[in-house]
Amino acid sequence: MAHRIAWSRRALQDVEGIAEYIAADSPTYAGIVVKKIIIQTRMLGQFPRAGRKVPEFDDENVREIISL
Repeated sequence: MAHRIAWSRRALQDVEGIAEYIAADSPTYAGIVVKKIIIQTRMLGQFPRAGRKVPEFDDENVREIISL
């Protein structure tokens, strides 16, 4: 069963900022990076424990994926 992923306003702004920064040099790579972020986020919907618990929050439901 898939879980619902909720993006915070700040997270969406961060992704937009990342895309704009990369697009200044390469719109193609900006698209690739944003697509990778979306794919990994969707993966959390299927495998919610795949990410790690965010240390700043004491909530098992707040997760993050650290990727290179």
